Order: sequence, then structure tokens, then C-alpha cells
Amino acid sequence: MTAQPYRTKSVVDETFEAEKAQIETDMREAQSLPINEYLGFLGDYGRVLRNMADAYESHEVAHGILLRHCDAALDRIAHENDAETYGA
Repeated sequence: MTAQPYRTKSVVDETFEAEKAQIETDMREAQSLPINEYLGFLGDYGRVLRNMADAYESHEVAHGILLRHCDAALDRIAHENDAETYGA
């Protein structure tokens, strides 16, 4: 396996599809954790997002995009769970 070159990707025209798919998977898996583990997972996930963003030349821009996607994924999953639980 070849290591990802450090900060070689441009954010211009990037859709971050691979990263967004991984975030979605991670957030869905995190939902099954006990609350203490879930909170610890979320607390550490910022490091994961930083690592993902470090592949991009504009890593701060990439980090902001990935962080917003992560927040939106958590909101969407919570809404889905509420709909299943409460029929809302």
C-alpha cells in the first residue's frame, strides 16, 4: 500500500466523496456505542477529520468542509433515529 502524499490534493472542484462516505459510516457505527464510548469517540473524531484534511493543500478549508459534513451527518442520523423511535 502506498502512503498518501502529504498535502498534495487541491480542494478546488473536490467533492470529498470518499471522506464523506467514511464519515457517514463512522457516525452510523458510533450510534451503537454506549454513551460514554460514544462521547469519547466523538471527542477523538476531530483528530480523524484533521488527518483526512491533511491530504489537501488547503487543509484548513478541507477541515471546515469535513467538519460541517460530520455535524450534518450526526443531525441527519439523530433525526432518522427519532423518526424510527417516535414516528416523527
